[in-house]
Formats: sequence, structure tokens, C-alpha cells
Amino acid sequence: MSQVIACIDGSSITLAVCDYAAWASRQMDAPLNFLHVLGKSEYPIPTDLSGNIGLGSREHLLQEL
Repeated sequence: MSQVIACIDGSSITLAVCDYAAWASRQMDAPLNFLHVLGKSEYPIPTDLSGNIGLGSREHLLQEL
């Protein structure tokens, strides 16, 4: 089964991509799916890491118990 996947990212050409994807979907009589991509800097990064422990620390603490 064919399908049209439009990859969008909120840039200035997103509307054009959506228009052409809709056109292609109609021409092919295929379902249209959108894939919204976010840049790495666009999702929140935890800043308070005070409660985190290092790798292997859990096993070490369990052995001490």
C-alpha cells in the first residue's frame, strides 16, 4: 500500500510541504501522514540533576546493604 509522508519542522516551507503532500495524496489516492520533527534544542533539557547517581552506583549501594 502506498502512502505519502510529509516531514515538517515548523520552518518557513512547512505550509508548502503540506500543500504539495496533500496534492500528491489526492493524485495517488493514498493516505497522508505527517512526521513532525523537532530539533535537539527544542525539547526541554533537565537542569537539576542533583538527585541522579552515576552509572553502577545502584549495584554498589545494593552490595553494601
